[in-house]
Amino acid sequence: MELIAKIKDLFLDILFPPQCLNCQVTLKDHEKENAICGKCLNGIILNTTFFCPVCKARLPDNRKICHKDSNYLLAAATGYNNETIKNLIWVFKYKKWRRLKKPLGDLLINYLENIDYDFKDYMVIPIPLHKKRERERGFNQSKLLAEIAAEKLKINLVTNCLKRTKNTKIQAELKELNQRKQNIENCFAVENPDAIKNKNIILVDDVHTSGTTMGEATNVLRVAGAKKIIALVIAKGG
Repeated sequence: MELIAKIKDLFLDILFPPQCLNCQVTLKDHEKENAICGKCLNGIILNTTFFCPVCKARLPDNRKICHKDSNYLLAAATGYNNETIKNLIWVFKYKKWRRLKKPLGDLLINYLENIDYDFKDYMVIPIPLHKKRERERGFNQSKLLAEIAAEKLKINLVTNCLKRTKNTKIQAELKELNQRKQNIENCFAVENPDAIKNKNIILVDDVHTSGTTMGEATNVLRVAGAKKIIALVIAKGG
């Protein structure tokens, strides 16, 4: 059966050569797994610091938050103004290309290697999807990325604490900030407060644009007793 599958893939490659999902160039053999060519992938510039989640200023010392009213530090691998990143994340989420966790996960790993920070006292929690949305998509993209981050940092992944209680509209479809805030309000709950109390948390999502989703989730975690919170994302807006 494995041989038949390989022969089938070979014929498909001949008839329909795999193309980079970003620039449509024909992919080389070693690029096919990532679905993106090396030129596009290498054109993504990685960050080396944390950011203020409010004004998006770089935090070179990785510790100081310029807006003291913020609940968390923002750790973003790259900027969302990069068209390649936009395409990758959009296809990952809305075209349901699960295999894109590999190139996106690699970006996350390389970014974490750039940061001079000790994560050993943290645990990793993904931003949850509502059960209905996760069934429709077939996976939670944030959980896939959280698994990669936890494995890289050699810390615990916890998926049974933060729950999504409302099946909200897709945030990206809402253009006004107040619409996004209303949409996400009261949509998270902590199911196991004892697992959160006095813990340091890395909260993982794919993107951070307006910050409303991350802000709502971190507020709930703070109320449950979480200490330090780092929001880890592939890309940030602003």
